[in-house]
Amino acid sequence: MLMIKRLMTKYVPGMLTCQEVDGFLYDFHQGNLSFSQQFTFKMHISMCRECKSYVNDYKDNIRLSKEGFVIAEPIDKVPEALMTAILKARYSHDAAVKVAQDHKD
Repeated sequence: MLMIKRLMTKYVPGMLTCQEVDGFLYDFHQGNLSFSQQFTFKMHISMCRECKSYVNDYKDNIRLSKEGFVIAEPIDKVPEALMTAILKARYSHDAAVKVAQDHKD
């Protein structure tokens, strides 16, 4: 298969290399490629299992990133108990870091 890819890249006009596919990936995903660029991109992907896998992983990463990002509803006022707990944890962390730094010196 590697030999076929090398021959196609060398002798088929406009055929993309794997490196070029990587360079086009963002624009392809955003829909910013011309018809001919999309065609050559898709032709390469259809013939190169490594690039096809790479593109699928790219799409999966975007999908998973979107699924993992949840927008919280805004609150008018932070509950006093929560604010106290946050400040206490921060103070404890800062104090622990200072102790660790003092022991280094």
